[in-house]
Amino acid sequence: ISSMVVAVGLTIAAAGFTGHYVLQAMKYMETQVKQVFQSLTKSAISGGYYRVLQPIKEK
Repeated sequence: ISSMVVAVGLTIAAAGFTGHYVLQAMKYMETQVKQVFQSLTKSAISGGYYRVLQPIKEK
């Protein structure tokens, strides 16, 4: 039973460290992701791709 408790504790610790580093990476990537989305929306609107999102009218 004690080995099981140790294994669970190590798993929780590993998950905590992983979550910490993932959050740090997300903070770093946030500005880059925002820039990519802004450039994509600008190019989509200027290129006319916004019409794809409009429903097709039936005849």
